[in-house]
Amino acid sequence: MAFISQNDGYDDPYNLNDGSLYVNPYRTGDQSAQDTLANLYESEFQDYLNRFFPVEQDLIAQMTTGFEQLQQEEIGRAQSAVARQYANTRGQETRRRAGFGLTRGLTPEADYQRSETSSLVAARNFARMRSEERRSQIMSGGLGSAMTQRSALSG
Repeated sequence: MAFISQNDGYDDPYNLNDGSLYVNPYRTGDQSAQDTLANLYESEFQDYLNRFFPVEQDLIAQMTTGFEQLQQEEIGRAQSAVARQYANTRGQETRRRAGFGLTRGLTPEADYQRSETSSLVAARNFARMRSEERRSQIMSGGLGSAMTQRSALSG
């Protein structure tokens, strides 16, 4: 059994044991493979704590405290996208009819209104459902699987 002193990592000039994520693959000695693997695991965990843990905490905070506001923003974005698209469609239809010399009075405006209202309701409902689904995925830790499912379904 090899004796491991508390200073083993500090005596090695290639082992920067100062909190950096460097792992020395050129160690020598009886415990070098185990020490290298242990340092590798510690570095991976430190990297997780430095880069991913704050993002996870931020997502959890957003989903628990400010969710209603985020949901309303998403619904507002969906609603404005639908309204913008219908305004573009109306403009295109007006220009198309003007090319034939027709006036706007002949356009079935009631049909546009019903269609736009129906699309606005559908967009709001879909945005609400999608935000609830995203919230439950984030809270359960399954956002990666949700993104995989979405890309598999859309592609």
